[in-house]
Amino acid sequence: MTKKPIILYTIILVLVLLLIWQWISKGALNNQIETLQKFNNQLSLLADVGPYKSAHLHADVKVYVNGQPIDFSQHKYQLTTSFIHFEEGIGDVIHTHAAGLTVGHMVKSVGMNVNNNCLVIDGNDYCNDGNKRLKFYVNGKQNEEFDNYVIKDLDKMLISFGAETEEEIQKQMSSVTNLASKYSINK
Repeated sequence: MTKKPIILYTIILVLVLLLIWQWISKGALNNQIETLQKFNNQLSLLADVGPYKSAHLHADVKVYVNGQPIDFSQHKYQLTTSFIHFEEGIGDVIHTHAAGLTVGHMVKSVGMNVNNNCLVIDGNDYCNDGNKRLKFYVNGKQNEEFDNYVIKDLDKMLISFGAETEEEIQKQMSSVTNLASKYSINK
């Protein structure tokens, strides 16, 4: 065999190996970037919050949009962050593991957003408009803090968007469970 084909085959082999190495390392790098982005997203939720395990609180919660409850027992809403989450397939109790966590942290942890005018779910904005209003209740009383409300142990919270009558709001409030006491150490 002459030197030219050996050199050519060697160059081709080196190029193929470089291509394989780049393909493998790029995949690993992308996985690392995705993991770091996930942690960065979790940290951005936690401004002004105590360290992990600085609290262990549970609250009952229900969210309604136009009379329909959001089912937080779905897999996509379960254990989304370490600091605040729904777990064990239960969509009625929020678990918190740091002091100072708010309703805003809760809804952001499941990919939603809320303020005193709008609730954003899956890219859909539900904003105050005419008689359709966003309402927030804690322990049976209307509350204007919305996303800034700091969750307390055994709170019963209702977020409701729509044109409900007072009777319909009362029915929604009665649907907020008492399951948090089952998980709370402060029963």
